[in-house]
Amino acid sequence: MGKGPNKERDFELVLRERGVSEKDIGWVLSKLDSQEYVLDNCHYMARIFNKESETKAKEILINRYFALNVKGVTSNQKLNDVFQECIDKKKMWTLLEKNFGAICIKLPDTSVHGEIYLFVCGPNKKCPEVTNTDISLFFSATEIKEPKKQNPLEMSSLRLAG
Repeated sequence: MGKGPNKERDFELVLRERGVSEKDIGWVLSKLDSQEYVLDNCHYMARIFNKESETKAKEILINRYFALNVKGVTSNQKLNDVFQECIDKKKMWTLLEKNFGAICIKLPDTSVHGEIYLFVCGPNKKCPEVTNTDISLFFSATEIKEPKKQNPLEMSSLRLAG
């Protein structure tokens, strides 16, 4: 008689469907195992391409998922930007780790967009009480590419002649 579905394989399939390479899947599963994550309750959050640092990738994730709505004020990007500047991103990340079992894994492969950071959340040895309901309130699987910063020379009407 065969065994039931292997939950590790289920999460591996999610990673494969998101375009994560076989080598990177092994890396991710190893990192999650070393932190004693419960793989059958892990959730893929995002894959972020960033040229700067892991800290910047975490900030991008927080900015993407935590847009602020102010009651009585129409959607105003400038207002949201002001509030985003006031958020302590380091503390926010610590709370995500503590309350939702969030982890940022730097993948060994790089891309033309820079380093690749994979975000996963779920119960683990540091955060055993997180539930699927807690997680699903905040996160849906997505892929985020940091917007390309425009070259100041491209913004100007003056260009250097080659």
